[in-house]
Amino acid sequence: MIERTVARNILLAALSMITLPLPAMAQGVGAIGGTVRDESGAVMPGVTVTLSSPGVIGGDQSTVSDGTGAYQFTRLVPGTYSVKAELQGFRAVIQENIRVSADNTSRADLKLAVGDLAETITVTGSSPLLDTTSALNQTVMSREVLDTLPTARDIFSIARLAPALTVGKLDVGGKDSLMNSNSVFIHGSTGAQQAFMVDGMDITSYSGGISFTMDSFAYQEINYQGGNLPAERAAAGVVSNMITKTGTNRFRGSAAINGTNSSLQSNNLSPALKAQLLAGVPAFAKAANPNIEPGAKTLKLWESMVSSSGPVVRDRLWFVASAKLAEVDTLRVGSYNADGTQLLDDNQLRNLLGKASWAVTNNNQLHFTYGWVHKGRYHQAGGPTVTQFFDTSASFYNPSRNHYQLARWTDVLSSRMVLDVAAIQHYGQTNRLFQPGLVEHGDIPRFDSVTLVNTVAPANEEINKGRRAEIAANMSWVAANHDIKFGYQFMRTVNVRGNVGISNFPSGFRAVYRNGVPDSVNTYNTPTEYARKTHENAYYIQDKWRAAQKLTLNLGFRFETIYGWINGKGEQLCQQATIFIAAQCFPAVEGAPDWKSPTPRFSAVYDLRGDGRTALKFSANRYRGFLQGGSYPDLVNPIKTANDTRAWTVCAAGQTSGCDLNGDKIAQINEFGPSTGFNLGTTNRFAAGVTWPKVNELSAEVEQQLPGNVVFSVGYFYRSTFDQIGSTNVAVPRESYTPITITEVSSGRTVTVYNQAAALRGLFDVVYDNSDTLDETFHGVDFSAQKRMSNRWMLMGSVSLGSNDTYIHGTGDLNNPNFQNGRGPEDLSIPVQAKVSASYVLPYDMKLGASALHYTGWPDTNTVRVTAATVRLTQVNQDIVVEPRATTRKDDLNVVDINFGKTLTRGRFKAEPRVEVFNLLNTGVITSRINQYGPTYGNAIEVYGGRTIKFGGNLNW
Repeated sequence: MIERTVARNILLAALSMITLPLPAMAQGVGAIGGTVRDESGAVMPGVTVTLSSPGVIGGDQSTVSDGTGAYQFTRLVPGTYSVKAELQGFRAVIQENIRVSADNTSRADLKLAVGDLAETITVTGSSPLLDTTSALNQTVMSREVLDTLPTARDIFSIARLAPALTVGKLDVGGKDSLMNSNSVFIHGSTGAQQAFMVDGMDITSYSGGISFTMDSFAYQEINYQGGNLPAERAAAGVVSNMITKTGTNRFRGSAAINGTNSSLQSNNLSPALKAQLLAGVPAFAKAANPNIEPGAKTLKLWESMVSSSGPVVRDRLWFVASAKLAEVDTLRVGSYNADGTQLLDDNQLRNLLGKASWAVTNNNQLHFTYGWVHKGRYHQAGGPTVTQFFDTSASFYNPSRNHYQLARWTDVLSSRMVLDVAAIQHYGQTNRLFQPGLVEHGDIPRFDSVTLVNTVAPANEEINKGRRAEIAANMSWVAANHDIKFGYQFMRTVNVRGNVGISNFPSGFRAVYRNGVPDSVNTYNTPTEYARKTHENAYYIQDKWRAAQKLTLNLGFRFETIYGWINGKGEQLCQQATIFIAAQCFPAVEGAPDWKSPTPRFSAVYDLRGDGRTALKFSANRYRGFLQGGSYPDLVNPIKTANDTRAWTVCAAGQTSGCDLNGDKIAQINEFGPSTGFNLGTTNRFAAGVTWPKVNELSAEVEQQLPGNVVFSVGYFYRSTFDQIGSTNVAVPRESYTPITITEVSSGRTVTVYNQAAALRGLFDVVYDNSDTLDETFHGVDFSAQKRMSNRWMLMGSVSLGSNDTYIHGTGDLNNPNFQNGRGPEDLSIPVQAKVSASYVLPYDMKLGASALHYTGWPDTNTVRVTAATVRLTQVNQDIVVEPRATTRKDDLNVVDINFGKTLTRGRFKAEPRVEVFNLLNTGVITSRINQYGPTYGNAIEVYGGRTIKFGGNLNW
């Protein structure tokens, strides 16, 4: 059970922190800084500089330029500001339209001319993108950009436009990314290393990734941070920080709708690809529907959004509210039912967000945000990256619901000191259930290991619910040439996981076939349910130190701890009896892990000519590692879901077990062969001295501001991941395997497979330890250019070249010699990536936006599956990687998207009808395919969608 005291403890702790001089993590704020000079170019100390904007807490702020003429305003919410410089004997100067984004310092240099102070010179124009105070790699997608470029308006579709970023899955117009979670990568990072934030507070799911489909319409901007992260950030990969809108004294509102259907989608299948897809259609589907049209099709996709903000009490209390409703129905490639129809993947999204902001005094603000999402994926086949086929009854019913509550107190103690305290809790469920009305007790799930088709039912129902809560406090202090922030973060995660079977409810097994012929069965220890829990603490300090007029050093140090356990502390963990396993109890799992990790951060930025137009940047950082695809307590959890593999084949002459005795192709318990063993109980343990995995990051960049406020950069990036956790089954030594060279019957490939000694069948003593076998490295170069919207156009783009080397078998047993060809690139590694996005305001308030993308094809991991049809092994079946990953790659992907709109203004209302065309070139490329050698090798699992036209528009008031 999840403790109900978590939320109460967090709120009490947060309230107690308000009285303490503690600091908290960034809430999505930026800064403005620059240098004041006279007409000769000499610096001017002692100039009064005043900051103005409706977003300033406590009204206008003032400061005085220091001995080098420098000034700075920190802790500014994203928005547009102006600064005014005044000194007796000089004309006052106002710089307007200074745009501030989260975690970025906007530069505004001011030049004073001799004259009457009463005279004022106003300078307009946008501030440059180049930040000469930080090496943080980030791309800010402002509301203006989000409303201008052709995107599906979810955080993953938007991320693919950002320079150098890569997403785990690309789709057309949001047909997949709108509903499915995804991953964002950069410079060899992994999905486990990413983080998702709202106003700087972590909203990463209790089970990893993100369970929310965030409504970008509810946010002022989205800030993608891809490297050189400050000490307040734990993540070692991409941080997607969504900055909520904040109400003002003016009522504002906006609404949007867009959509498409199958009649607005083009067929992008070449004759060869269509023939291949038809060849992969199961015989039963062809018999039922001889006129099958293969491929994926979006039957409908629409979304509607509305947002409103304004004052409740003028100058004191403001609100923001938004709502979203969306539906997506698609047909899945290669997934068919017995009647010849394709699997309908139908989804509905409902999203609500509310925010209240209260100016308690002129120097104190309290913000409270509540978010709720219902993401109904009613026939879910696989995850974001589909690797198999499903009929309707084998898909999951996934009516997930999640909530978050975020409270933040900001206290401006003085013009140089700000206290910030925040708390967030995120809770809900993303259970994946059997299809109601289609799956019944006694149904036997089926999987064909050659055609990769799942039928009848999923192997197990999946329980996944939990709660994640965080408290963060920080204090920012500006003193002379130092901008110091120090803070504390506490996070508690509770994730309840488990599984339920169906064939022998609540226990179960799955029958495995090879082209319809009995092959084996997987039996499970279900039902299972347990709660994996962690406490994490972090203390950090960072200093943005202007060491010289042209040199800024960013010095940071972070110290983290983690403590994990299963269920209650001191509680015995028990596996209940099932038809496949006896009841047994195990000692409590505590201190799994119990680690501490220092992670220093350093960067230096040199303003080459002191004019903010050329910056040299260098950084060296360390992050703590993250476990890919799971949690650390789970590694040594004695009662988690496990399975074995048992022989169940066509009977040979005289065979009396381990085969289909009555020849009906229906698996029955009395026909199963001996178990290969369940990896359960006290068979898993951490080695003495095991430590947290680590990530080192080095980079060197040159950034240059070009005419027209275009910023061009070139940078080299290096990343190494080491001390990763590998598993070794010491009960089965490597030398106990016997090599056998065979010709696998389905593929005709000659391979060497290693047979486990029969005497060691079912033995486990798995030790988890740091292993250099799992080390990863990345080298890459990025060329990028960015320009904010000004003079009617904006631009951003990049070319990224990179290579990485990793161990492809993850936490597979390091003693098992069948894990062959273990080195290669990441499975989503792209050696060459190029992208560009631009928009232009045409005459008559018409707008044109476009984006183009090139990805080198993703690498293949080609395998053969050795079964009893080729040779009888102790471990029954064995998958072998037969050649280094990336020996073959999928075809390159080249995509162009465009949109066209016009602004219609009447009074305070502004309407913007829009038409968008995704995949303008109608590219048809396989993005996922069967990589198991045999009769179905190369068959498409997913194909990039055809040209899709969407109609929609925005209304603002």
